[in-house]
Amino acid sequence: MAVRPDTSERAVEAGRGALFIGFAKAFFMLSGFLQRWLLTHFVGPAEYGAFALVNGVVSTVNNAIVQGTIQWVSKFTAEDDARADAVKRAGLRQQAFVGGGVALAFLLAAPLIARFENAPDYVPWFRLVAAIPLVYAFYSVFVGSANGQRRFRLQASFDVGFSTAKTILLLGGAVIGRGLGHSVTGAFLGFIAAAVLILVVSAVVVGPPRGPERFPARRLFLFTVGVAAYTLLINLALNYDLMLLRRYAGAAVAARRADALAGNYEALRNVALLPYQALLVVTFVVFPLVSRSTFSDDREATRVYISQTLRYALMIGAAMAVVLAARPLTILHILYQPSYAEGAPALPVLAAAVVGLALLSVSGSIINASGSPRVAAGLVAAAMAAGTAAAVTLVPRAVPGPQMLVAVAASNAFGVAVGLGLALAYLRRRFGAGPPLATVARVALAAAAAVVAGHLVPGTGKIMGLLALAVVGVVFIAALLLLRELGPADTAKLRRILRR
Repeated sequence: MAVRPDTSERAVEAGRGALFIGFAKAFFMLSGFLQRWLLTHFVGPAEYGAFALVNGVVSTVNNAIVQGTIQWVSKFTAEDDARADAVKRAGLRQQAFVGGGVALAFLLAAPLIARFENAPDYVPWFRLVAAIPLVYAFYSVFVGSANGQRRFRLQASFDVGFSTAKTILLLGGAVIGRGLGHSVTGAFLGFIAAAVLILVVSAVVVGPPRGPERFPARRLFLFTVGVAAYTLLINLALNYDLMLLRRYAGAAVAARRADALAGNYEALRNVALLPYQALLVVTFVVFPLVSRSTFSDDREATRVYISQTLRYALMIGAAMAVVLAARPLTILHILYQPSYAEGAPALPVLAAAVVGLALLSVSGSIINASGSPRVAAGLVAAAMAAGTAAAVTLVPRAVPGPQMLVAVAASNAFGVAVGLGLALAYLRRRFGAGPPLATVARVALAAAAAVVAGHLVPGTGKIMGLLALAVVGVVFIAALLLLRELGPADTAKLRRILRR
C-alpha cells in the first residue's frame, strides 16, 4: 500500500516554494517588463516590432525547450531524489542533440521563416538567435534538477541572477548597437551573452552528474516527446498572434508600417502578459508536488492541489486583468511614448485572453505532472486550431491599424476559450477537481463590480486614470471579501507559510 504523504506538510512546502520562486518570478516579471519598456524608449515602433517578432519566434522554440526540460527533469527527479544525478546525466546527453538540432534548424530555415513573415530583411537576425536555444538547452537541465529536489531557493537565485544579467546586457547591447545603426543586432548579442553567463554559473553551482547510475533513455524519450509537444504549443499560443499580425500586415502595407503595427501590438502584450507571468510561479511549485502525489497514488492530495491551485490562479489572474482593462489608454500613455498607443482598444480583449491562457497553462502543467503529456498537448492544439481559424478569417479582412489589432486579440481569445473549456472538463472527469464553481461565480461578480466602479471615476487624464485603476483593484478585493471568497482560512494559511 502506498504511504500517504502528509498533505498539511506538503501545503507548507508548496507555500515556502511559492515564496522563494514567487519573489524570483516577480523579479523576473519586473525586469523583463523593464527591458521591453526601456527598449521602447531607445528605439521606435518599427525597430521594436522587428525585435519583438524575431524574439517571439525564437522564444516559441526556446521556451518550449526550457519549460519542457525543466518539467521532465523535475518530474523524474521528484519521484526519487536518489536518481537526481542519473536524470541529470541523461538530460545533458539528450540536450546535446536537441539544442544542437534546433540551432542548426534556425540557421538553415532563416530564409523560409522570413519569407513566411513577409520580412526578407530579418534573415540575419533569425540566424543570429540560433545560439539562444543551444545555450538554454543545457541550462534548463540544471534548473530542472534543482526544482525536482525542491531546492526552490537555488532555483530562485538563478532566475534573479539571469534576469539582472539579461536586463543589463540586452539594453546595453541595444544602446551600443544604436550608435552603430544596428540596435536590434546589439540587443540580441546582449541576450546571448547573458544566456552563456547563467549557463556557466548554474553548471558550477548545481554541479555535473556524479556516480555510475544510468536513467532509461527510452522512458525519458517517450515522456519528452509529449512534454515537448505541449510546451511548444503553449509557447506558440503565446506568440502566434504577433506572427500572424506581421504576416498579414506585411501583405497589406509597407514593411516599416507593418513593423510599427507589430511594435504597437507587442507593447500591448507587454502589459497583457503580466497575469500569465505572475501565474508561472504556480506551475513551478505545483508540478513536483502533483508528480509525487500521483506517483504515490494519493488521489485526495492531488484533488486538493488542483482545486486550490486553480482557485488562487483564477483570483490572481482576474484581479490583474480587470485593472489592466479598466483604462487601457491611460496605461499606455503612462508607460510608452505616444506612438505606441495605437492599440489601446485591443488591450481589454488581449488581457482576458492572456488570463485564460494562463489558466490553460497551469491546467496543462498539472496534466503533464500526472503523466499524461500527450493529453495536455492535444488540448493546447485544439486551442491553437480554433484561434488560428479565427485569425485567418478575421485578420486579413481588418483595416491595418486599431481594427486589425483588435481582430488579432479577439482571435486569440476565442482559441483560448475553446482550449480552457476542454482542459477543465478533462480535470473534472479524471480527478474530480477544478476551480470551485462558487469561486468562479464570485470572481465574475467581483470583476463586474470593479469594472463598473472604474467607469464611474470621472476624467480622462493620467491622474484620474491612475485613481480609477486603484479603485478597480480595491473594489475587486473588497467584493471578494464581502462575498466571503477570501476569508480567515486563507489568512491562516498565509500566516502558517510565513512562520515556517
